[in-house]
Amino acid sequence: MNILAVDQARHGAWAVFDYEEKSLVDYGTWAFESKNHTFEQAILHIEALINEVIHTRCIDAVFFEDIQLRKNVQSFKKLAQLQGVLVNLCEKNEYLYGLVAPTQWQNFCKARGRTTKEIKSKVKEVELEPKKSSKILSLQFVREKFGIETDNDNLSDAICIGHYVVNNLEISKGEKT
Repeated sequence: MNILAVDQARHGAWAVFDYEEKSLVDYGTWAFESKNHTFEQAILHIEALINEVIHTRCIDAVFFEDIQLRKNVQSFKKLAQLQGVLVNLCEKNEYLYGLVAPTQWQNFCKARGRTTKEIKSKVKEVELEPKKSSKILSLQFVREKFGIETDNDNLSDAICIGHYVVNNLEISKGEKT
């Protein structure tokens, strides 16, 4: 069974894993720059791209990174719109799918950044924002675990999401997760 893990945004990535072998099979990225595409156009392109990956890679289940509210409400709204379109794609085509909270895969892959409280308690350490440190840790995990040298944290996040799914979730064809 092949699963597709997606880190979705205007600049995003996908990773395909063999569920039984727990191995990375394929991966890719996309970028729809705001100078060339409105966000609505980007959503259409991302939906088509994910649908194509599902068909060309014989995907049995799709897992999206769930969204979470941070400081920027406008970004959250756009990510919610994109997530809605992708969930709708899965629903109307009866694709098996699920959402993975960032904390789930970050904890499993040891890519969870320190909290602001933890940072403040470490006076001598370099202060990184939790989001930034989790991206660095995600890149490091993918380099060490899969031998993939990339500076694209969207790609490393998608691979981490897939790695989390194949190692932690029970998936049966025909069941929603």
